[in-house]
Amino acid sequence: MDSDVRRSRPPCRETRSAAGRSRAAAASDAEPSVTATPDSVALVTGASGGIGRATAERLAALGYRVAINYLTNRAGGESVAAAVGGRAYRADVSDPAAVEELVARVEAELGPIAIAVSNAGIYQQVALEDVTDEQWRRTLRINLGGAFHLTRVVAPGMRRRGEGSIVFVASELALVGSDRASPYVAAKAALIGLGRSLARELAPEIRVNVVAPGPVDTPLLPDSERGPAYTAAIPLRRIGRPEEIAAAIVHIAEAPWTTGAVYSPNGGVVIQ
Repeated sequence: MDSDVRRSRPPCRETRSAAGRSRAAAASDAEPSVTATPDSVALVTGASGGIGRATAERLAALGYRVAINYLTNRAGGESVAAAVGGRAYRADVSDPAAVEELVARVEAELGPIAIAVSNAGIYQQVALEDVTDEQWRRTLRINLGGAFHLTRVVAPGMRRRGEGSIVFVASELALVGSDRASPYVAAKAALIGLGRSLARELAPEIRVNVVAPGPVDTPLLPDSERGPAYTAAIPLRRIGRPEEIAAAIVHIAEAPWTTGAVYSPNGGVVIQ
């Protein structure tokens, strides 16, 4: 549950509420943005390896004080924290009380959270007829509920401070679907909807965006998806690297005029 990306086979306009228009007008001359200062804090969930680790490293290189969340991989979490000069925090993001405690500890020890990256997730390949009720619920609790709980806890403080940035890590599978992965794909597709809805609700103080990676070289990627026969189906002829996804996450986290976006770095697996 400490990093998240999976791979699939290659492949309206809405109106603002009156309140949303009023908030946007009030903020038109003072657009909030997030850039690193010596006191800026970023929290990355599922950061003990893979995309989460790479994101933590990139944020630290830009000057952020980084909080590393993990669940089971304590050694990995502490290793990342040591490497980036941050702190490691164990918490189950599917547990609302645990997320409240996580955020409280981070803000007490490091300071107010400016950027929150919801990266923790799980993946299981399982046919529809073999999906248990618990597998379905657990996948939704972690992959979707974790992002919801994190946002609900960090948003009030970000709003009081007048700025904040939240990034959800979804998957390109949410854009195209995949066989033998219905719970995962359902959760990731819902995560995109959640991100877009919260982007409207929390503007203008808080920006919410989604990054939906394609196949990436992490421990979750099976050997069968690393060979030349597999990569030949990818237009750019290779799988992605964690640091490439981290670059996308950090870029969109800091982009001052971007909210509600779904960015999918995927090597051309999905072209829309």
